[in-house]
Amino acid sequence: MITRRFALSLVAGSTFVQMAKAEPLDTLSGTVTYRERMALPAGAVLTVQLEDISRADAPAITLAESRQDILRPGPIAYTLRYPALKSGFRYALRAEIRVGDTLLFTTEDFHGPDQPNIMVHRVSAPAASSPYGTWSVQALDGKPLEPTARKPVLTLNQNGRVSGFGGCNRLMGHAVIKGNTIRFAPMAMTRMACIGSGMGIESHFVKNLEDVRSWSIGQRGELTLNSQSGIAMIVLTSADIDSQKL
Repeated sequence: MITRRFALSLVAGSTFVQMAKAEPLDTLSGTVTYRERMALPAGAVLTVQLEDISRADAPAITLAESRQDILRPGPIAYTLRYPALKSGFRYALRAEIRVGDTLLFTTEDFHGPDQPNIMVHRVSAPAASSPYGTWSVQALDGKPLEPTARKPVLTLNQNGRVSGFGGCNRLMGHAVIKGNTIRFAPMAMTRMACIGSGMGIESHFVKNLEDVRSWSIGQRGELTLNSQSGIAMIVLTSADIDSQKL
């Protein structure tokens, strides 16, 4: 008969053997970079996976995964811990950047474990269907800005917060958006003096924001902010799209 004490000893011994057999994990560190000169939207998350892709007729097997919020631009460092790799097997690193369910960047080239520094490529995004996001001003009162001018930038968040750059100073404030109507509260701004056309563009831009009452999205994805009478006061394009022209 097996006594309770002996049974417990067997369980403890089994646990010890299992822990003793656990294989140590190897560590791989690298960076992920994207070529475009653009600020990622809030909530962007980087995921890096090490996959076993040895079988062409079966899905890849994920061996390790790293997931992190992206807090600043530039090369993003990551670390993976993974079990020992087997000789004769084929492995690949895969990286992607998402905001929620929207894929922004992904790997297009093969990267083995010996190539830990990964370049991800931008995924073409559909045209915007709402005013939310970061936009670059292209025209004021129907007049395009000079190509050499520093263009104002406007970010509209779904919680109503507004931030951006007026051409000289940082600005912040609030907007109420209901359907296709939009109304901006007076903006708070830094107080820097600028040389050149920046101050004039900024004054024009901020004044027009006060008179905006509606928004619309054009066929090419541009955002137009209109007056009460429907006159286009400010025309903007996605800052992501505009950055690709730089």
